[in-house]
Amino acid sequence: MALEVGFIGVGGTRVGAGEEATCFLVNGNILVDVGFNVAASMQTLEATPEQIDHVFFTHCHHDHVLGLPGLLFARNCRAGDRPDAPPISLYGPQDLTPVHTASLAMLQADRFPQVIPECHVRHVYPGESLEVGDLRIDVGRAFHPLDARCYRFTDTITRGSLVISGDTAYHEGLVDFSRDCDVLIHEAAGNPESESMDMRSLHSRPQDAARVAMGASVSTLALVHYPAAQGAAVLTQAKQVFPNTRLARKGQRMQILGPGQAAWL
Repeated sequence: MALEVGFIGVGGTRVGAGEEATCFLVNGNILVDVGFNVAASMQTLEATPEQIDHVFFTHCHHDHVLGLPGLLFARNCRAGDRPDAPPISLYGPQDLTPVHTASLAMLQADRFPQVIPECHVRHVYPGESLEVGDLRIDVGRAFHPLDARCYRFTDTITRGSLVISGDTAYHEGLVDFSRDCDVLIHEAAGNPESESMDMRSLHSRPQDAARVAMGASVSTLALVHYPAAQGAAVLTQAKQVFPNTRLARKGQRMQILGPGQAAWL
């Protein structure tokens, strides 16, 4: 089976009608981050909440976690469509515990326990690895104003690999973490016209993302979390550094059949 990633959303904190904050579907049952309305938005990829068994959080800024209460509620409402579904597993930094607790409070879990699926929360740390089915997931550090992670997914059968940067400023550790991966999905929220990185927000410009791709010798760079109004400038700046760059769009998919065999669907 190929490693597949779907772009549920590619936006930031200011999304418009029909848009979604940056979040991803991996191999049909794994989410990476949960945008504002992920339970509905994932259905553009023909995925539904009861199919989700694992959620990996890069960090706990609002645009990456606000969809969690809705996801939990929607998954449980559809439980009859998949009665043998396992408990949902949530992975992320230590900030994930209060986010999960707040989600349960919003859903009034004490009054309506029947609407909450069973959850397992696990904190993951840079340097750690875990396995989900045929995938090995390596955990790396992202450089952001709060505790943040990046993730590398490797198909243990085909050896195809995918790195998701999360929100991060440029740092050499990410270059090493992404080394020789087939697809690097990297944020590009920084101003493409700026001459330097924004060290206050610790986001990457497109040219910073391209530096990571070039330094790591990745095959394909897909940009997300970019200012939509500046899409042309974002792509131009990145391509000057790393030519095999694309702007990802909501609803797109990529399939990785093996090393060097990535295709947009």
